[in-house]
Amino acid sequence: MLGMSSLPLLGSLPAAAQDQTLRVFGYGDGADFKGLFDTFKKVSGVKVAYEGVPFPDLQNTIVQRFRTGNSGIDVFLVDPTYIPTFSKLGILADLTSAFREKSRGALFPSDVQGATYNGKMLTMPMWESTQLLFFNKRLLAKAGVEAPAISPDARMTWDKVIELAKKVQAAGAETGFGFEQVDRYYQLQILPESLGGGPGVKGDDLLTVDVANDAWLQAGKWYGSIFADGVASRGLTNSQEMRDLFKAGRLAFLVGGPWNIADFSKVEGLDYAAAPHPYFAGGKAETPSESFHLGVAADTPNTDQALKFLNYVGLDKDGALVASAGSNLLANIEATTEVLSRIPQQNPNLNGIDLLIRYELENTAVRRPRTLGYLQLEELVTRAWSDIRNGSDAAQTFPQLQSELERSFKRIER
Repeated sequence: MLGMSSLPLLGSLPAAAQDQTLRVFGYGDGADFKGLFDTFKKVSGVKVAYEGVPFPDLQNTIVQRFRTGNSGIDVFLVDPTYIPTFSKLGILADLTSAFREKSRGALFPSDVQGATYNGKMLTMPMWESTQLLFFNKRLLAKAGVEAPAISPDARMTWDKVIELAKKVQAAGAETGFGFEQVDRYYQLQILPESLGGGPGVKGDDLLTVDVANDAWLQAGKWYGSIFADGVASRGLTNSQEMRDLFKAGRLAFLVGGPWNIADFSKVEGLDYAAAPHPYFAGGKAETPSESFHLGVAADTPNTDQALKFLNYVGLDKDGALVASAGSNLLANIEATTEVLSRIPQQNPNLNGIDLLIRYELENTAVRRPRTLGYLQLEELVTRAWSDIRNGSDAAQTFPQLQSELERSFKRIER
């Protein structure tokens, strides 16, 4: 059983630990984490070796690595929606005795809840998230469109946003509107949720499929319409393309995460601001939330060093701030407060964004469902949104998706 009543202070490691290497597995080349790894080595003496795969391959690769026996991994990035699956496979070490009590008051309670499955704390929450409506002030002014206000009380409906986006596009903007993550479940779950349609699964075990109700069909029809009208581009298919278009001053409105703020604010001549995430008229204001956690591999021989790393990233304010890499929100309450306070100082256009983000995290945040079928749900729902974006009728696509998911879920061991 993994567990420690307390963790040694960083920097107090014995000499033998100074040469030890902690193996961390995630996505990409690790450039986003270099500052964190370098700082951790300074305070702990432990070197971090990073191995990554393309982002879409992360979850499946993690499963395959552990199925082969010795995974060669000490710590890995965990999308918290996969905690039930990873728990069932036995690849996550139990962190309950090491961190549950220490997390109280240090981390947002909802994040600790999201790290807990079947009564055990299985991961360390690292980042948090929300979504904002970014807009290009210069493009809006050229079209004679008044810039939206940043207060939650000024939240616009989706129809209003698209109405304004079309005006700005008619005045010369290349593209009126876009979702940063285009078709991904994380980004679009809130469309049917806002209309009361739920996350696509229901029941005590969240293994009853529900993606063909009226709210899903209505959300799908709206989503397809923005591409059919040309206010959103079918040619832009990934996050990087969406961000680049906005940074180039060619996109009027972009729904995206606050992690973009540090990058956007560096772009010379990009006059931008942000407003609350939109909602459907007659529906609820809902925003996507949560982000990556860290897990300790159940087969790691480096338990002590892995726990020290998680403690530094999650519970140590200074470590969490380094992990923010600029403007990422954090599960650590003190660190997030500091990150938010810095943003308006870096960009006066964003005065009030700290209050908006706090409001969204406390009032409108929706987490993805903790279902053993999440791998299939995410993959097939994302594919369905993509089909609708490319012209398929939601009234046909979602009933087909319902049948496909039901067949897939029958193969899940309950």
